[in-house]
Amino acid sequence: MAPTDGSSGQSGGQSGAGNDAFGDDTDNNLVTPAARRPVGPFTSTNYGRPRQQPDKRLNYKGRRKTPARPLPALVPYPGSPMAKRPVDPIANPPPPPPNYAQVPTIARKKPPIVDPAPYAPLGIDVGSLRLKPFVETSAGYDTNPNRTADVNSPKGSTLLRFDAGLQAQSNWSNHELRADIKGGYSRYSKVPEADRPDGTGTVNLRVDATRDTALNFELRGSLTTQRPGTPGLPTSLQGRPLVASYGASSGITQKLGRLEASVTALADRVQYEDGRLNNGTNVPLSDNNYNTYGLRGRLAYEITPGIIPFAEVTVDTRKRDKPIDDSGYARNSNGILARLGSSFEFSQMLTGQISGGYGNRKYDDTRLPSLSGPAIDASLIWTATPLTTVTLRGTTNFFETTLAGASGAISRTGSVEVSHALLRNLTIGMTASLTNNQYRGVSLTENYYTAGLKAEYSLTRSIVIKGSYTYERLKSSQLGADYTANVFLLGLRLQR
Repeated sequence: MAPTDGSSGQSGGQSGAGNDAFGDDTDNNLVTPAARRPVGPFTSTNYGRPRQQPDKRLNYKGRRKTPARPLPALVPYPGSPMAKRPVDPIANPPPPPPNYAQVPTIARKKPPIVDPAPYAPLGIDVGSLRLKPFVETSAGYDTNPNRTADVNSPKGSTLLRFDAGLQAQSNWSNHELRADIKGGYSRYSKVPEADRPDGTGTVNLRVDATRDTALNFELRGSLTTQRPGTPGLPTSLQGRPLVASYGASSGITQKLGRLEASVTALADRVQYEDGRLNNGTNVPLSDNNYNTYGLRGRLAYEITPGIIPFAEVTVDTRKRDKPIDDSGYARNSNGILARLGSSFEFSQMLTGQISGGYGNRKYDDTRLPSLSGPAIDASLIWTATPLTTVTLRGTTNFFETTLAGASGAISRTGSVEVSHALLRNLTIGMTASLTNNQYRGVSLTENYYTAGLKAEYSLTRSIVIKGSYTYERLKSSQLGADYTANVFLLGLRLQR
């Protein structure tokens, strides 16, 4: 029996040594053979107790691991722009020494947010639309209400002017609706035949079919009058016959990365009101009504967010209600206009769009020359200072005429407007423009000059006092057609 006990004790000593090798600090003399016996599966080299398995409930999927120690703070590398940036000792003071009791500092107050337009109208929210209506009434004096020739000694008159309008803007996450409609009426107490309305309006809708595809729709219209001295009209015409134009367009715009392509179909109609001579004879001006149908294609590429060059081509045809006019000319025509240009924005100080191209319109009657020439359009806004803004505009139009032997006229207009804010609620401005009309087929040229001063004083966001002076001058190669007019107005505008 002794050899057996001795072998057993020797085996127990080896088992204890094995436990010490695996980090078991239990005294071998105090551990019984039963406690020293391994529990569970073991190999020939695993004589100790197996390691305790962790609770599986603590290892659920998505459990966030807690690091043993916090990660060090991020430090920019020496060559980075952030490392070279000077440190503001007030905003980012250096940490105090470890044995220094720092006195708490008073937090600096944030500066108030400055409203860039403290007297601008806020609008009225109707559902998801924001509406900005206004009404305005003015009184003044006009030295030439009918814009008659200077040789006829025009008669001046006091003037009452009424204006109203509405702007609308949608607040949708997708799609967009914009509207701008305004109209007015001028009433002359001493020259009632010069009373006339006027107005313009556009409504635009963009439907985002997909992320890169949009459908565009537009409704537009305008109302104006013809003065008795307009080329092609009798000089003895009574009153101011109305001219109404309205139309619609629909198109699709597709974005392909930085490239944007769009195609738009156009349809417009122009209607003339019949006139009456001083002797009571009716003048059928409505025979000159016509429709225009066209198609416009446009390609634009975004070089940078501020520079987007584009190319645009428009083709159209004009069909008159009466193909042969009273002078015996067939005035139906086909036209094309091609333009190259770009929209740009330089540091928000100079923004706008400029383009140049060439237009040509050919008439069915071979006796009428083609109406063709360069077309330059521009719209630039220069913010010279935070208080001063300069706006430059230039447009080219090809318009119709009923003058015998003339196919039409090319009208080029350039204008400049300077606005300066003397106070937060007081703004003064100056405007000047020049329009040149070149008739094709006859020797007739018109130059129309305007200049004006204006001022606006805002009592509140809803009440504005306005005053203006406008000088108008027409110089024509036609004898006896020149006129001059001076208009003074002082009014009150109510807006929301």
